[in-house]
Amino acid sequence: MNMKKLMACAAVFTCLGGASFAAAAQTPATKSVQAEHTNEQYKVGDTTHDLYKDERVGVKDWEGKGLHAPKEGTQWVLISDKYALINMEDGKVLDIAPGNLKPLKK
Repeated sequence: MNMKKLMACAAVFTCLGGASFAAAAQTPATKSVQAEHTNEQYKVGDTTHDLYKDERVGVKDWEGKGLHAPKEGTQWVLISDKYALINMEDGKVLDIAPGNLKPLKK
């Protein structure tokens, strides 16, 4: 094989390899949050600690935090650096949102 063909093949393989890494980097990660005080990891569908079912820990200014309105019987709570939507009856995590959302426009 001459040097030009060898270099062309190397360039093609390099480009293809980089494309697969780029595609993998764009795959959405599973939504999860780790509670700092208990070191427990929660993802959507998990049952949280009873503390998060208490309405006193619920986020009251959810709109100002950029979160959608919680349905009746649910509430947003701050767990470490993320917000989790919790079913107040059974403590199940219904959704997880980043803690740096922009406020919703009125």
